[in-house]
Amino acid sequence: MSRIGKLPIPVPDKVTVKGKKNVITVKGPKGEMNLTVPTGIKVKIGDDEIVLSRKSDTKELTRLHGTTRAHLANRVKGVSEGHSRILNVHGKGYQAEAKGRILEMQLGFSHKVLFEIPDGLEIGIKPGQNAFTLTVSGIDKHLVGAFAAELYKIKPVEPYNLIGFRYSDQHVKRKAVKTIT
Repeated sequence: MSRIGKLPIPVPDKVTVKGKKNVITVKGPKGEMNLTVPTGIKVKIGDDEIVLSRKSDTKELTRLHGTTRAHLANRVKGVSEGHSRILNVHGKGYQAEAKGRILEMQLGFSHKVLFEIPDGLEIGIKPGQNAFTLTVSGIDKHLVGAFAAELYKIKPVEPYNLIGFRYSDQHVKRKAVKTIT
């Protein structure tokens, strides 16, 4: 039995979960999301929790059991609390501002870097001295993580001066400055 798959998913008070055939709809204060459940996975929706089980112990269903449970748990959390990813950006003269659905950043290049903010995401910008913090938030965990990764790819943190994008929970081992002997 899958250790993750057999765990029940607690459903908060403001969230409603409905199922039709193999499509589960999750509604909450932040929005609504759907999940298509693979054939062979059974979903039992209770008043305050959701339990997943599988029809047989085939290799494919064993893999999908925990994965489906994790996707459903992410949707329940997304519509109730939301997901967020925090990026710290350090560098002299680095700036960012959101103009409508466009994120405009000055990152030490000869030009400004423009990014279109996808629908369903919100960007929070907290300026600081020679740095700023970007908070990417939304109800879809996959979309939040993918957009944060696209931003990170612009200028990943370099280990000598720690300049560039860094996730808030990322630890970067600082390297010693290169010297001539």
